Formats: sequence, C-alpha cells, structure tokens
Amino acid sequence: MCRATGLLILLVTAALAAPTVRSLEDFGDISSAQAADATLKRAMDQIIADGGGVLVIPPGAPDGLRIDNLRQAERSTANYSPVVTVMDYRRGHLIYDVAPIGTWNGESWGALTVVRKLNLSPQSLDHCGVHAAENLANYVISGTTSYMTTLTDPVQKGQDQRCYVDNIRGVWVGLYLNLTGNPMGYGNPFDRIHVKSLGWDPERRRNYFTCDLEHDHPAGALVYNKHSTQGLQVSGFSNCDNQTVGELGVVRSNYAVGDSFVISGMFKYMGDVFSGFGDEGGIVLNAETIGEVDGFHSAIEAVDWTKDEVTYAAGKCNPHTLSNSRPLIDMNRAKWLTGGTVLVVQSGGTYRGQSYPGVIGGPGNAFNYQGGAILGSADCPWDEDVIGRFFCLTDDSEVITAGDPSSVGGYASAADRPTYRWYQVNGFERLPDGTKRVRILRVRWSAVAAGGPTLFNDDNYTTDGHERPLHYVIAPGAWVYDISQGWADTLVTGGWLDAKVCPRKLKLTPTGDRGTRFDFAPGDPVEQPPGPDPWQPRPLRIRQFDQMPSTMPSATIEMQQLGRVQVPYCIDAGAIISGREELPTRKDRKAPYGTMLHLGALCNMGIEFAGDVMDTAIMFRQPNGHTQPIRWRNDVVGSSSLTVEPTTGEFVFAGGAMSLSGQSLKQARGLSATEKPARNLRGIDLGVAAGGTELQVAFPTPEPDAAYAVSITPSWLTNTCVPAKTAAGFTVQFGTPAPAGAKVDWIIVR
Repeated sequence: MCRATGLLILLVTAALAAPTVRSLEDFGDISSAQAADATLKRAMDQIIADGGGVLVIPPGAPDGLRIDNLRQAERSTANYSPVVTVMDYRRGHLIYDVAPIGTWNGESWGALTVVRKLNLSPQSLDHCGVHAAENLANYVISGTTSYMTTLTDPVQKGQDQRCYVDNIRGVWVGLYLNLTGNPMGYGNPFDRIHVKSLGWDPERRRNYFTCDLEHDHPAGALVYNKHSTQGLQVSGFSNCDNQTVGELGVVRSNYAVGDSFVISGMFKYMGDVFSGFGDEGGIVLNAETIGEVDGFHSAIEAVDWTKDEVTYAAGKCNPHTLSNSRPLIDMNRAKWLTGGTVLVVQSGGTYRGQSYPGVIGGPGNAFNYQGGAILGSADCPWDEDVIGRFFCLTDDSEVITAGDPSSVGGYASAADRPTYRWYQVNGFERLPDGTKRVRILRVRWSAVAAGGPTLFNDDNYTTDGHERPLHYVIAPGAWVYDISQGWADTLVTGGWLDAKVCPRKLKLTPTGDRGTRFDFAPGDPVEQPPGPDPWQPRPLRIRQFDQMPSTMPSATIEMQQLGRVQVPYCIDAGAIISGREELPTRKDRKAPYGTMLHLGALCNMGIEFAGDVMDTAIMFRQPNGHTQPIRWRNDVVGSSSLTVEPTTGEFVFAGGAMSLSGQSLKQARGLSATEKPARNLRGIDLGVAAGGTELQVAFPTPEPDAAYAVSITPSWLTNTCVPAKTAAGFTVQFGTPAPAGAKVDWIIVR
C-alpha cells in the first residue's frame, strides 16, 4: 500500500467516525427530559471536540428538553472556531438553534449563512425573471380574520343564540370571535366563541350568525378578532450597549445605549446606476401602492345550498384574487334592477332644503354614520327585497370602463371589462312624494351604514339647484365566506385556471334571494369586484411616541446632502398631470393631490430657511397663465388673498382692508383707485416766480390719461384752482400773487 493511499483511508475513516450531521440519540439515552439533557451536554462537547457539526433533535425527543446552544463563548482570532448548529424537529416544527457568534464571512460574524453564487458565463439566464438567493412565500388563504363590528341587538346566554351585527362580510362558519360585555368597550364579561352557522332573517332582512354564549351581551358590544400573518418577523431585544445597523421585519426594543437603526439601506455605487431604457435609477427605500381592478370573474357551474356552496367554471378567471370578505355579484343582467334613475347627495350636502350630514352613531351603528343619500325616482322598481343586494352606478363617469380614457400610469392598468363599485344595500324606505331611498354599507373605521357613496366626479352629486340623474344597477349577490376550496395560485398563468387544479368551490352567506328567480344559477356570470371604499395606502407613515426632550436637535425626516455635486431636487413631488387643462383626463376631474403640504400641528415655525438661498426662497411659476394665490381664511369675507397677474406682474390684494400696523409705505410710485396704475405720486417744493399767478406742472412720467385728482399745498395764503389737466401734467392758478421764495407741493391720486 502506497503512502498516499493509506492517508486517504485514514481521512475517510475519520469522516465516517465523526459525521458532520449527528442525531442526539446517537450519544445516549433520551427517554426522559433529565436523561436527554445529560445526553445533550455530552453530544455538544463531543461535536465541538470533533471540529463542529450539526446536531439533530429527533421528533421523539422529550418536550421538556431545553436547548441552550452556548458552547461558543468567544470569537476566535483565526475567525473560525468549532460550532454546533442544532436542528430541532420536535412536534413536527423545525427550529434552528445556531451558535451565538458563528464564523467570520469577510464582512460580519454570522451564526447562519446563505451563500448563492450566480456565475454562469458564458451561459446566460433565460427570459426575464426574479432570482433571489432565498425565497419566502407566505400564502394566507383562509383561517385568519380582521373583523370588528358591534351587536345591533342584545343577546342572551344560551345555545345556538342569534347574533345580529352591522356587517356579515368576513364571517364564516368556524370563525373564532370575541364578544365584549359593554357597548363600544372591552369590558367583561367576555365570550370567546366559534361561529356555528350563518343565517338570513327574512322578516328583518338581515344576516346573523349563531353561537353558544355563557354570558348576556348588550347592543353595541364589540364583536372582533384580528390576526397578523406576516411572512417574516424579526424581534430584536437590545439589553446591553451596542450599535446595530439594521433589522428587517421589525420590532426592536431598545433598552440600552447606542445608535440603533431599525431598517438600514446603504447603496454603494460605481457605475452609472442607469441602464438603457431604464427609468428608475438607484433607490434605497422604495414604496409603491397599486390599486388592482382585474379581479375574479367566472360563471356558475353548480349550486348546492345545503353546503352554502357554488362551483365556478375554469378558464381565465383570476382565482388568485379571491377573498373571503368581498361579495360575489351575479352579473346576469336579466336579474338586475335598472329601471328609473337615482340622485346621489353628498355627505353633508343639501337637496330640496334637507341636509344629509354624517353623524356619530350609537350602539346599533357603531363609530359613525356616513351621510348623504341615494334617492330613487318614483319608477325605480324597488321594495324591501332589495335589502341585502348590491348597488352600483353605471354611468361611464362612475365606472372604470374597459380601456378607460382617464389618465393612469405605471402598474395601475385598467381591466379588460368594466369595473363597478358595488355596495350592499342595508336599508330601504318609501318617501311621501312617491320617490324611494336606499342606504348602503360603507367602510370607515368600521363597516357602517351610509346614505350615499363617494363619487368619482363631483358634478354627479345632486344639490339644491343642480339635479344630476344617474343610471344604476341593483344586482343579486352574497358575501363570500370560505375560499379554501376555490383559491388557486394563477398569478403565474395570467389568471388562467385548469379545471383539475382545485375544486373551484366558494361558500356564500345566505341571502333573501335563495330559492327565488334572483338566486345564483348555473350559467350565471359572476365576479368578485374590488372593494369600493379603499382607504388608500400611505407609502410612508411615521409615528413618534417620545416622552423625553431631545438632548440634540432631531427631525422626523432628516436629509443631508454630503456629496461633492448638486442633487437637483431635495423633495420632488410629481404626478401624471401638472396643468388644470388636463383635468378632463382624470377619472375624478380633480387635481392629483388635494393638499401638497399640510401642516396640522402646533409648531414654532412652519417653514424655516436656515441656509442661504442662492436664487429664490419660494417660487410661483404660474404655468399656463394661471395665478397661484396665497390665501388666508378669515371671518369677514371668507378669505383674503394675494395674487400676481401673470401678464402684468401686478400684485393683487383681495379681501379685507390693508393695514400697515403703524409702519410706513416706502418707494411708492403712485396711488390709484382704479385698475390703471398711477405713474406719479407727488411734487415737493416746486418754485413759483415772485408775483406769479400760474404754474405749469409737468409729470416726470406721463399718466395714461387725465383721470386723476390733484391736491395743491402752496407756501403762502391763497386760493388755488386747477383749470387744466392732461396726461403730461396740469396747470395751477393762484388767487394771490406769489411772494418771493414761494413754493408749492402737490399730490395726485388716480
């Protein structure tokens, strides 16, 4: 045997004798927690002595065994020391217990390292794709909730009790809920319940759920539950002094001293940070919100109300967008109510002398009531049966139509079919004049009753002196409460679903239309529309809860430009349009921003310029020839404003009188009470020849015309008159001849 062969055999034998991955049971008895603890200590010592490795805690290890992976107590000067990584498989749940310090990877010490080297040249990756070193896919499909409402009626303890609530959406059979013991509060007694069934009360025309209760609950008691199901949660606890550059996830509890960053992004660059046809450049923190409208749509294949269940057809239907808290609308137009027209009054608006304000609600209508009204003409075919169905407006100005012409950019593309905003009807009344009114369910703090929707176009609201009839639909529909057998991940297929991928079943809440001609039926087209009342996401929210004064100046947002060259804009707020002539391209006919900068907090200074401004402190460019007014609200005339006419550069003050607060007016060229400015103001100490009875005054600059008033003050006692005025000047006559050294002052006002 040669020497090289012998060395190889020795190495292989050593590797087999001390494998990198070992099971705890290989080291001794694990039949009890006490025995397993002793075995764990022995295993850790042995693996460290063997140069490090992975220790597996098998599923059968006792629950009482506690894992403390503390063998590594210091950093090796060689940037490496033997460590143990524990993989705990007990109870079918994998937990990594990693070494406290780990090893040096060239940039940091890490207990767990993921390395991916993408080095394919001369080969190339295929067509565009995302290629992450590690993927975490978190699909939250069913079993979680975010629900809060109130009981509209008191309910007594007992079995199978009916609980009437403002809103049944998002409730399913089996849902865990909390019921409180007092109106609008979290007081005892609590009931923790599971929903046993969902029902429809045909007399009251409303949904309810049933459950078993141990306590009585009053009207207005809170009914709620909420789950947080993030894909990655990082909880950092800092109890000794350190400086941490960033955690992601993220809850960092900072009890000690040291600079502490929660999320940190450092962007190092040497290239041009821009590729051909690129449009984004380098971004450290990026936030984007996208309102999607291309939702689930299909046709009914089968109905089984013994299971609250419908089966939908496969094909291009976008089932990945399904939700258990949005309705399913029956799009069979033969079942729609469309006769007559409606008038929509804005919340707080007035029509025919009646106002429709929003009010703070009571126990049966928690948190608030949104005002406004939906008034149907006398020929609207409505009765109490419309309660529980869904209402929408169908005028193009209130619908995102297929290929909608209104301006939109980026990822906010329109769907290939009309997108309606559907609201559930939860109230109906006949009015004395023969017209009708419905109320709808809206979302604001909680799901509450409302008189009318928020419209795209303000001109579509009806007010005194402005009636705007609109077309509408009231369609059958039901809240989807279980999508577990209907959801499928079709995002990668463009929304296309193969019939074999999932059962395609959706569970729906009972409605008053079951068993009638308005019921869901095979062949009916259906869709699950977007929520009609989104609270648009805020890409950045900052909340501060500091309780001690700052030892140094601090800022909610801090920006420092420390480069060698200029950054063109410190803050750049752009939009898809910039001129009012482009407003017709907007769906809502409104400017992209309501208020560009809103300062709603008490402060010492609203805006401070603490650095030199090289050119202009505040610039109003007045594009397209429109004035940019500065306006102050007041109690006299409503508002006072300062504008500058774009064509003339004239300052225009409008509103109350102007006061100089005891200060002087300097370097004025003239005074005018008309739109024509005066080009001259006064003359001082004009000499008059001794014995003279007339003086010709020539203006330094001619006036536009002779429409001005003249006031004369001679230096001697005399009567005066102005017999002639021209644009070039005027004539003064004196009743008493001027003495030697006589002088005259004059002033004009246009």
